[in-house]
Amino acid sequence: MDFYKPGPNKRVCAFFIDSIVAQFFAIAISLFLGRNITWAIWIVVILFKDCFNGQSMGKYLSGIQVIDQGGLAAKPSKTIIRNIFMVIPVLPLIEYFIMLSDKTEAKRLGDNITKTKVNDLKPQIKDSVFLWISIGLLVAVIFMKVVIGVMTKSIVEHP
Repeated sequence: MDFYKPGPNKRVCAFFIDSIVAQFFAIAISLFLGRNITWAIWIVVILFKDCFNGQSMGKYLSGIQVIDQGGLAAKPSKTIIRNIFMVIPVLPLIEYFIMLSDKTEAKRLGDNITKTKVNDLKPQIKDSVFLWISIGLLVAVIFMKVVIGVMTKSIVEHP
């Protein structure tokens, strides 16, 4: 299998999509259980997100995949260990800068420890496209949070 280093925008977009998906799962499960455990659910989803053929929903939609040294999809055990660094506050930002500093394979700390890397399965799609998708998703999430906040406030004030 050929290796193509994905651009940083593809990887950030994939993580952003995964975070949104994790938040929806967390909210749904918390509502179902009747208690706010969104943070715990979000952590579990992020830890296990790449266990399906080295891809999460975000990676699948962005056309990237976590692979091992042999070029095969990374095993679930490696992807879980790799993702520990993404659930500890502040570390995702540090991971981003580590990824940017690796000019050959764009490995982050989690990749270096588990001996994995991320392969671009669709290198023909420009990285800049994913910058615009990320910006669009960010605007949509902010809009939804504002609308939900206004709706919640009006429900609380006018029961």
